[in-house]
Amino acid sequence: MSIIVWVFTVWAGQSAQITGGLFTMGDNDGEADEIPEHEVTVSSFSLDRHQVTEKEYDSCVRAGRCTPAHYDNCMVWSRGKFMSVKVPSSYRNPDYPVVCVTWYQAQAYCRFKGKTLPSEAQWEYAAKAGQKYTYAWGDSPPSSQNCPFSGKKHPQKTGSYKPNGWGLFDMTGNVWEWISDFYERDYYSFSEKRDPQGPQAGLYRVIRGGGWYSGKKQLRITNRHWFSPAYPEVSIGFRCSKK
Repeated sequence: MSIIVWVFTVWAGQSAQITGGLFTMGDNDGEADEIPEHEVTVSSFSLDRHQVTEKEYDSCVRAGRCTPAHYDNCMVWSRGKFMSVKVPSSYRNPDYPVVCVTWYQAQAYCRFKGKTLPSEAQWEYAAKAGQKYTYAWGDSPPSSQNCPFSGKKHPQKTGSYKPNGWGLFDMTGNVWEWISDFYERDYYSFSEKRDPQGPQAGLYRVIRGGGWYSGKKQLRITNRHWFSPAYPEVSIGFRCSKK
């Protein structure tokens, strides 16, 4: 039996302060790694309202705490395989979410800010914003009116679309987001019930939310995907959290 939890979220500033609670994680009608639905309790935390931008990431590079994004040698999925490309300058903008950063680079930036990458449970809890929606805005299908997705040639300026119910922008689409957890297909079958942190080891890290060339199926809030933490990709960015 599900328990309804009222959550008070403060929108002021660059981070949303999210009061923890109990929610249903996963989707029994989703893909195999989204099963089973299970109740998880998440402690209070804060989460960046926007995906980290190129401008913000570059401030960490200038401070000597981050290494430059790999825009000259970045992975992209094309014609059924990954290939390395150079991202054209016309597809970049200081206010676009930073991409072409590895999981390690994303984590280094978050630590520079005194934060960390969110857990998978934190991310899904925040994306759902107290509801059981398919997408961050509700159940209506993705369109050019509510997020950048399949058909776009590059990310869009962060915050270009309406936020979800807790004031978080681009939780669906624009760029995938690196998550702190290792990925394991069957993790939901033995996940902890309070503040799960993911498997203890693995080859891949979780990414969530879908990106600018993702299809509708990958944009669902409960969709789980993965990528090698050592490789940068043209549609993977991140945001940071703090307990």
